Amino acid sequence: MTGDHGAVADPRRRKRVTIADIAERAGVTSGAVSIAVNGKRGVSDATRARILEVAKELHWRPSHAAQTLMGKNAETIGLVLSRPEEVIGEEIFFAKFIAGVQSVLSERGYSLQLQMAADIAAEIAIHENWIADGRVDGVLVLDPRAEDPRLKVLAALGHPTIVVGGETESDTLRSVHVDNAGSMRLIMQHLFDLGHTRIAYVSGDQSFWHTQQRMDAFSAFCIDNGVWGQTIAGNFDPSLAKDATRRLLASPQPPTALVYDSDVMAIAGISTLSGLGVAVPADVSVVSWEDSTTCQVLHPTLTALNRDAVTLGKIAAAEMLQLLAHEPVEHPPVHAAIVHRESTAAPR
Repeated sequence: MTGDHGAVADPRRRKRVTIADIAERAGVTSGAVSIAVNGKRGVSDATRARILEVAKELHWRPSHAAQTLMGKNAETIGLVLSRPEEVIGEEIFFAKFIAGVQSVLSERGYSLQLQMAADIAAEIAIHENWIADGRVDGVLVLDPRAEDPRLKVLAALGHPTIVVGGETESDTLRSVHVDNAGSMRLIMQHLFDLGHTRIAYVSGDQSFWHTQQRMDAFSAFCIDNGVWGQTIAGNFDPSLAKDATRRLLASPQPPTALVYDSDVMAIAGISTLSGLGVAVPADVSVVSWEDSTTCQVLHPTLTALNRDAVTLGKIAAAEMLQLLAHEPVEHPPVHAAIVHRESTAAPR
């Protein structure tokens, strides 16, 4: 299409439509357009209708920055995921967590702005751009680290932030408590009660605060109960989990039970054990930190920690909305339980 309508033929190539563009097309002043699109008095009903119709034809959207200057909320919460895309695509936790967040936000007319980042620096840049442009009213932060640079930036900007699994509190920054230590004790007690005294933990990214909490609880349980324990990093990567499994089983006295920090790593581990001719659970018991439908249909079915990621997402979203409303909030724990299936049994 050419001529006067050429600017809207391909929205991907046109420049951003402005109030001045609408004014020119409608034959009115920019001030009249501003009055009409903001629902203020000062133009006739006929003029307002013509302006709004032109705005619709030009696919005009209000500027986030302009809305912020006028004191309007974006009614959007931001979430940046900075894990590898293959991990995000495979782990059920993210889908469940996002579903929980969105269910609460939708009830209040809020949207979730989701973006992926290559690393922490890129995530910080996205946060800064969102805030500068007024695109989000608050942000959710996953996978907190010790001395997390993201939290320092967000605290300095004074932007409402909910940290999932964190322990930091301020006027603009709050945390949703996740009992990682208690969950690890549940797993270890389950295996210990079955009679296992040689247990290995294939962890996720060891820079994550929650992974460090799990590692500390694992070590503490082993010391307190006379259990031989070993931790090896798997970084939530199935290929690394396979390598870790081979290394652990190649030792002179291999563990009789393996704990994996995600269902994806646990499934990779079971596949590796099968290839080595190691029977589950006759030779080695296996536990997944995360439960999923796959854990229920795998052969053998996989014992897992069920910590209800949907509820975790709902709590995070609810606390964000309460923070934006300047209301006091409580921090209820996210309860976890061991679902005992076929992959764990007493050692030979």
